[in-house]
Amino acid sequence: MVDTWYKNDGSRTIPEAIVDAIAEAEGKEVTDISPLYESIDLESLSRLFEGYDGTDQDPLISFSHEHWNVFVRADGRIRVCDGTRATDPKPVFEGRPVP
Repeated sequence: MVDTWYKNDGSRTIPEAIVDAIAEAEGKEVTDISPLYESIDLESLSRLFEGYDGTDQDPLISFSHEHWNVFVRADGRIRVCDGTRATDPKPVFEGRPVP
């Protein structure tokens, strides 16, 4: 399991953060994992969370990429879990990420 975060400040996009987290979970370079666009529409994913101002409940989206379960929350939290193994603790986010 890998936990990471992104910021909506242009320093790192959501797809970049997800690719980095999957590569870390696999122990590979980002160029050695399959393209993320094969699993999710990257433009739609980015648009879903752009403009999030933190005033509402944190929206959450999840999807699978190969054997990885990916969870993305609008406040910047990302969790990548191996979908072939039980995850303990369950992939639930608590609190806010620390930059």
